[in-house]
Amino acid sequence: MLTREEAQARALVIPTAEYRISLDFTGDGDTFRSSVEVEFDAPHGAETWIDLVGALRSATLNGRELDLATHADGRLPLTDLQPANLLVLEADCDYRTTGSGIHRYVDAEAGDTFLYSQFAADDARAAFACFDQPDIKGTFRFTVLAPEEWEVLSNTRAPEPASIRGVRTWEFAPTVLLPTYAAAVVAGPYVYEETTLVSAKGDIPARVYGRPQVRDHLAAERLFEVTQAGIDLYERVFATEYPYDSYDQVYVPQYNFGAMENAGCVTISEDRLLYRTRPSEAQRQFRDVVVLHELAHMWFGDLVTMRWWDDLWLNESFAEFVATHAAEEITEWEDAWVTFGSRKSTAYREDQLPTTHPVVSDVPTVDSVAGTFDMITYAKGASALRQLAATLGADVFFAGVAAYVRAHHHGNATLADLLAELEAAADRDLSGWSRAWLETSGVTTLAADVTLDGDGRVSSLAVTETVPEGAVAHPHRLRVGAYAWVGESLERVWFADVDVDAARTEVPDAVGLEAPALVLVNDEDLTYAKVHLDERSVATARESVAALDSPMAQHLVLDALWHMCRDGALPAADYADAVIAALPSLTVSQVIATHLANLTTAVRLYAPPSQTLALGASVGDRVGALLDGAAPGSDLQLALLRGYAALACTDAHADRLAALLGGSQALDGLPVDSELTWDLVTGLAVCGRVDEAAIDARLAADSGAAGERRAAGARASIASTDAKRRAWAFITGADGPLPPNSVAYEAAAGLVRAADPEVLAPLAGEILAGLRPMFESMDAFMAMRTAGYAFPTVLAGRVPDLAARLEAWLAANADAPPVLVKIVTDGLDEVRRAERAQLAG
Repeated sequence: MLTREEAQARALVIPTAEYRISLDFTGDGDTFRSSVEVEFDAPHGAETWIDLVGALRSATLNGRELDLATHADGRLPLTDLQPANLLVLEADCDYRTTGSGIHRYVDAEAGDTFLYSQFAADDARAAFACFDQPDIKGTFRFTVLAPEEWEVLSNTRAPEPASIRGVRTWEFAPTVLLPTYAAAVVAGPYVYEETTLVSAKGDIPARVYGRPQVRDHLAAERLFEVTQAGIDLYERVFATEYPYDSYDQVYVPQYNFGAMENAGCVTISEDRLLYRTRPSEAQRQFRDVVVLHELAHMWFGDLVTMRWWDDLWLNESFAEFVATHAAEEITEWEDAWVTFGSRKSTAYREDQLPTTHPVVSDVPTVDSVAGTFDMITYAKGASALRQLAATLGADVFFAGVAAYVRAHHHGNATLADLLAELEAAADRDLSGWSRAWLETSGVTTLAADVTLDGDGRVSSLAVTETVPEGAVAHPHRLRVGAYAWVGESLERVWFADVDVDAARTEVPDAVGLEAPALVLVNDEDLTYAKVHLDERSVATARESVAALDSPMAQHLVLDALWHMCRDGALPAADYADAVIAALPSLTVSQVIATHLANLTTAVRLYAPPSQTLALGASVGDRVGALLDGAAPGSDLQLALLRGYAALACTDAHADRLAALLGGSQALDGLPVDSELTWDLVTGLAVCGRVDEAAIDARLAADSGAAGERRAAGARASIASTDAKRRAWAFITGADGPLPPNSVAYEAAAGLVRAADPEVLAPLAGEILAGLRPMFESMDAFMAMRTAGYAFPTVLAGRVPDLAARLEAWLAANADAPPVLVKIVTDGLDEVRRAERAQLAG
C-alpha cells in the first residue's frame, strides 16, 4: 500500500522513466509473460523500489542480478543506484476478471478472448514493473505478441504487425511522457470503424473498436462527430493542440467505469454505453458527455497530471464541467446543465454522509483512492467550477486554464498551480473561494421564509441557510424566482439576484408582490445547495410541476421535493404524487429517468414499511396508466415502461409484464427486445413470477456479456429468501470462484431489489458477517462497488435493531479496510435517514 509520503520521497529520487515493455498474450494459461526494460536517472548511491504484482522470474540492475527473494508485497528493492540506470525484469502476471490490471473476458458463445488494461489507480504494476504513481511520468514503448487474428492497440498509432507462424508482433512507437495509469494495451479479435479527425496539428487517425458481436451498435459516426466537435472547442479554449498522434475509442466488456482516459486510447464501458436496444435521449446524451469528458482528459489529466490523488478533482471536476459545457455549446443537448442536475443531486446526497470529504480530498494512501471516485469529486467540483467561470467570465476563466496547460504540459500540478494561473488571468484573489468550495465539505440547505400581509401580498421574504454539523456556511450568488399562475401556466413573474452570506438574508425587493404560488431560492441552479420549499410552494408543487414553462424549474422543484422526502420533511406518498402528476409534461429525458428511479426508492425505503405494498401498488398502477397514454415511440413511453417494470409488485403488474414479454400485448412504437426483455424478466422475478430455470432459458437466447450480467441480476431479484441466499453465496464466492466484476455488480443490485424488502430480512446477519471477507477477497474498486450495491439499507425499519448491529460491526471492525469502514459508516447513516423519513409518512 503506497502512502503519499512514500510517493513524495520516491519522486525525489526518480524524476521520470523510460519503459520498454513486451507483453506475450499467446499462452493458454491464466498468466501472461511481461518483460520490461526501464531506464531512469537517480542520485548516486540512492535506494528506492519498483512496483510489480506478479511472479518475478529474473531481474538485473545495471547488469547486476537482483535477489528475487526480496520481491515482497508488490515491491522489488533497488539499491546502489547510479546517475543512469538500466533495470531489466521478466515476470508472469495474472489475467484478471476484476476490471483492473489486464482484464480478460471470454465470450461464452463464440469462445473469443478479449483483453483490456485498466491501470488507475495503481494497477499498471499488475501488468509490468513500474514506478506506479502519477508524478513519476514515463515514456512507454509497448511490444505485444498476440494471436494472428487479434487486433492490438495502445497509446500510439497502431503499427503494421509482423506475422510469424500464427503469431503477430505489434511494435508501438514510444509515447510522450505519461502517468503510468494512462498507459494502455487492448488486445483481442476486436473490429473497428475508422475515420480521420482534423486537429490544428494536422490529421489524426481515429477508430472506434468493439467486439464483433456488438458491431452493429458501435454508433461510430456519432462518436466521431462529437469527438471532432470537441477537438475544435478544446483546442480553442485550451490554446493547445491535441497532444497525441491518434485517437481510438474502444468499447470493452465488464468495465468498472463509464470510460477511462488512457492517452490516445480511451476505453468505454460496453455495459453502460453501448446500446443494444433503442436508447433513451438520456442515454444518448450521457454517452456524448462521456465522450467529451474523456477527450478533455487528453489535456486535463494526461498532458497535465495531478501530483498525487489528493488532487483527483483537477482531472475529474474539470472534465465533468467542461464536458457539460461542451455538450451545451456544440451538440443538440441545449439542456445539458438540466441533465447535469441529477449528478449534482447525487453529490448533495453524498455530501451529507458522515464520511463526506472536500472536493480537494485528503488521500493518505493509494488504497483510499477508490473512495474518492464519487459525485463530490465529479459533480460538486464541476458545480464549483461552473460558478467560478460565471463569476470571472468565461473568457477570463478559460484564459487562466489555457495558461495552466501551457505552464505544466507533460508535467504534474496541484490546486495551487491552477489557482495561480486563474488569479493572474482574473487579477483577483481566489483563496477565499477555494476555501469555501474546494477545501471544506458538506452541503447546506436553502429555503425561502415568506410572510404575507392581510391583503395576500408579501410583507417579507428571506433566504435562510441551514448549516449541518461539521459543515460551514457558504457564500452564494443566487437567483430567487417567484412564480405565479398566468392562465394555466406557472410562469416566473419576478426574480432578484441575491448575495447570501448569512443564516438569514432579507430580499427587500420582494415586499409588495402578490403572493407567489411558488418560490425558488436557487432559480436557474446557479449555486450548490439543497433547497427546501416553503409550505405554499409545496402545495403548488404536489400537483402543478407540469405547469412550469421551464425545464430547469421543473427539475429544481422535483429535486427539492426529493430531498425533502429524504430529509423526512415530506411523506414519500406526497413526493410520488408530485412526480406522477409531472411526468407527462417533463421534457428532459434524464429528469424523467431520475424521478422514476426515485419513485422505487421512495416506495421501498422512505415510505413506512406498513405502507410499502399498498403504495407500491398504487404508484405502479398510476405509472402503468401513464404508459397507456404515452405517445407511441416517444422517449417518455420508453422511460415509463422501464419505470413500470422496476415498480411492479402486484399480480396485475406481473400479468402485464408477462403479456408484453410473451407478445400477447404490445406497445405501439416500442418493440420489446434485448435490454427491455431483461427489464421485464427482472420485474417478473421481483414479483415472484419467474424462477432460475426460466431465467436460464432467457440467457440461452442471449448468451453474451450483457446476457450473463442481466441474468445474474434477475436471479438475485427472485422474490424468495432462498434465492437471496443463493445470490449472496454467488457474490461472495462461497460456492465457487468469485464472479467477474460486472456480473457481481448486477447480482449485488438484485440482492437488495424486492417489492417487499422483508424477504431479505432473514439474511441481515449473514450479510453483515460476510461483508468483510467478501471485501477482502476482491480488489479495491470491485470490492467497493459490490459492497455498496449489496449493502442492506432496504432493511431500514424492517430489522428493528439494524442500526445497532451496524454500530456493533463498526466497533468490532475498526481495523477493516478504510473504504469498507466508509461504506458501513455511510450505510448506517442512510439507515437512520430512512427510519426518520418513514416517520414522516
